[in-house]
Amino acid sequence: MNFQSIYRPLLLLMVLVGSAQSVFADKYNKRSGAKVTLADLAEGDYDIKHLRFNLSVTDTSTYIKGDVITTAQVVVASMSNYVFELDPVLTIDSVRVNGTLLTVATSGIIRTITLPIALTSGAVFTAHIYYHGTPPSGSGFFHGVTHSVSAYGTHMIYTVSDPWVAKDWWPSKQSVNDKIDSVDMFVTVPRNVVDGSNGVLVNIDSVSSPGYYKYHWKTNYPIAYYLISIAVAKYAEDRSYMHFSGSGDSMLVQNFFMDTATFYPAHKARFDSIGLIVDYFSSLFGRYPFWLEKYGVCFTTLSGGMENQTMTTIGVTDTRTIAHELAHQWFGDNVTYSRWGEVWLSEGFATHSESLFKTQFWGPAAGLASRQGHLSNATTSTEFCGQVFVTDTSGPTTIFHRATVYDKAAMVVSMLRYIAPEDSLFFRVLRLYQQNHNMGNAATTDLQAIAEAEYGIDLDTFFNQWIYGKGFPRYRVSWDQVGTNTIVKLIQMPSCPASTPRFSTPLELQLHAASADTFIKVYNNSDTQVYVFDWPQAVSSIYFNPNAYVLCTRFGTIVQDTMLRYTVGVGNVKSYDIKIFPNPSKNYWQVDNLPDDSVLTLTDINGRELWRGRSTNGSAIIPGADIPAGNYLLKVGEGAASIKLVHW
Repeated sequence: MNFQSIYRPLLLLMVLVGSAQSVFADKYNKRSGAKVTLADLAEGDYDIKHLRFNLSVTDTSTYIKGDVITTAQVVVASMSNYVFELDPVLTIDSVRVNGTLLTVATSGIIRTITLPIALTSGAVFTAHIYYHGTPPSGSGFFHGVTHSVSAYGTHMIYTVSDPWVAKDWWPSKQSVNDKIDSVDMFVTVPRNVVDGSNGVLVNIDSVSSPGYYKYHWKTNYPIAYYLISIAVAKYAEDRSYMHFSGSGDSMLVQNFFMDTATFYPAHKARFDSIGLIVDYFSSLFGRYPFWLEKYGVCFTTLSGGMENQTMTTIGVTDTRTIAHELAHQWFGDNVTYSRWGEVWLSEGFATHSESLFKTQFWGPAAGLASRQGHLSNATTSTEFCGQVFVTDTSGPTTIFHRATVYDKAAMVVSMLRYIAPEDSLFFRVLRLYQQNHNMGNAATTDLQAIAEAEYGIDLDTFFNQWIYGKGFPRYRVSWDQVGTNTIVKLIQMPSCPASTPRFSTPLELQLHAASADTFIKVYNNSDTQVYVFDWPQAVSSIYFNPNAYVLCTRFGTIVQDTMLRYTVGVGNVKSYDIKIFPNPSKNYWQVDNLPDDSVLTLTDINGRELWRGRSTNGSAIIPGADIPAGNYLLKVGEGAASIKLVHW
């Protein structure tokens, strides 16, 4: 998308009134979550390489019986205990480490096996846990296993392990940083009952246990613990193949639906669009990461969707949610946040991808409506001081706070796109983020480093105020016009001044006339700023943030204020008569009629300082030979005028 006007883009004379420096808290302060991912630090003594599940379940009960073999490698000098997590309501029948039968000690969810001989760094071992029981009661999100019945009487069970409830149904290590290299999932279910899971369906054994089917799923892609899943019901498989544009490659789309006599006529067409969305997102983010296996959904009664790797568990039929969960396969599944406090790197990008999807398939108006919805949700919440980075990770309510982690974070992604020197660079950043951290983990600082390298600008202020800072800017807007000069005044009032007393951000203004419109990007970094634009059309109204690219709100109505012309010297009252020549220029600008010993600052249109100096005897020479062609701003004094300089 081109952020400039399709009519007549311009950014001419800018006059800035007021001066103050933005103050931001150190981005590294107060960033430790209340809960570490590991329940016991001893779980960090090993790295999981492979899991082999062998579970027996039914579609009518959450009762589970089976065993899990964990193959892992020691990563400390010496490991004397094997520690894992399993809810105490589940009974361990036996444990073997490297084939030796051992005992297990239980302290809450922490299970500890004392090894007969300590294992040294680099040693590979297997831990084989047999267990059974009924998982903790509950249903839906933040409960490990749910049993439910559809509106048409179909029984089902499904798992949701996000954020720390994998231990409710299997002996686990709940660390987002220890991705499991590969998984074999064997699930035995009653005959005519189907299991959907991650990866590729290797085999269905209908012979070994009469009256039962054993499903074998396998994934060879690294996977985070909370993305491992099963969904069991009397499903009908819906199988198709999608094709990647510009390639002969195709990928399996494998869905499991229940109650198909009623479901198919009403909803199947929406899920048939999955292939189109996979192809579109692949064109933006890079090819779907798990394309050698599959993508699909298991339909359940879940009130939303859970992005389990290659097999989303979903309970709604709107394509917005389908697109959201699919985007997670890149943001969250392929590149997983390095800690739960950084979950915006998953939910923010998936939420923003809803707008991308709507723009592409439903049109620009739908994309705008989507951004406006995120903007409204982020700014009308009681969380005026909401922060994208999660400092309280003690529970799912704070981790998955809708207004901040989803909607505000989606607007941060929108703004990261809006500040890009070229729109294509934003998507290049996303592709590099996927490539550089493929099948691994990343932090906000990793994304920032890539964006800074591609944009060629420092983004500390951006991430400090939007990710680690709190709140958002609110504006009063007024305007006036004298001849061809259109004047716009912005007064900024942050929603949470104690945390972020001032925001520095580009903003979009739309000048509307009877015969034309123009969209202008300005840079706001002061409490009060006045901008002057040379535009010959008779302005009838001004629109603020018309495309909802920026997280901000407006106080009151936008009004015409005829006193503005006298404030900036375009009416009857003149300021000093500054003269600049040549302008445009290739090598330098000479500035005359300056007040004595004036401070002069040259910036680009995004406010980045390029040069600073002082006038001598009312004149100054502004160097320009080493800067690229384009428009620049010369600020004279503190709180005085900024004048457009053109370099060719």
